[in-house]
Amino acid sequence: MFDKGVDLDLRKEPHPRAQSQRIEAERMSAIGRMACSISHDMRHSLTAIYANAEFLERRDIGASVRAGLLLEIQEAVLAMTERLDSLLQFGCSGRINPLVRERVSSVVERAVAAVKFHPDGQNVSITVGKLPPAEAVIDARNLESAIYNLLLNACQAAIRSTHAPEMRVQLTEVDERIYVTILDNGPGIPASIRKALFEPFVTAGKPNGTGLGLTLARRIAEEHGGSVWLEESNQEWTVFTLSLSKNR
Repeated sequence: MFDKGVDLDLRKEPHPRAQSQRIEAERMSAIGRMACSISHDMRHSLTAIYANAEFLERRDIGASVRAGLLLEIQEAVLAMTERLDSLLQFGCSGRINPLVRERVSSVVERAVAAVKFHPDGQNVSITVGKLPPAEAVIDARNLESAIYNLLLNACQAAIRSTHAPEMRVQLTEVDERIYVTILDNGPGIPASIRKALFEPFVTAGKPNGTGLGLTLARRIAEEHGGSVWLEESNQEWTVFTLSLSKNR
């Protein structure tokens, strides 16, 4: 058959091992680029923390100034922690957390509670719709991280709105699939980056963003048999949806 019936050159077929090595090399290259970027950002954060700590030693500053310096230190530490978490999660291959059958509504509630403590979420009006008791077999920790990233992105967009910052969260269940929809009233996603929005290191106007939040959210959703996509984006509302399968 190979001699007469089929003209096939097996040398052109990608070897599974070679393809795996290429993907791993690309991933490590991306990790290296991000590590350089994070080390540059962290140097600035550490400099700010050191300077503020020196100011705190002074006895001639008032309580309000001291509180402001402490807040700046806390925000710098939080930003550094988020960058390191993104790097670790992006560099991690394979699942390390156990799979559990859990209500997705509980994961959404934990993610919402966490984002409310973030400085960018404290002044945003967050409305959570009715949460159906849909259950799924999930990596609860990773799924919460994915939803948290989407919520934080929405809050950071909403605070750039010309109106009162607002975000809405909805959870729906359709047959064997669950959808988490997140809306914000920010300025919208620039058309120039929409096609590359889920690629690593692409960010929409956030000065301290790593450009990995959406990349990680989509990867985690795909590990749960779903995906993340941009439903719509205009000057009134931007809508992202995360989907997952109840039983992978």
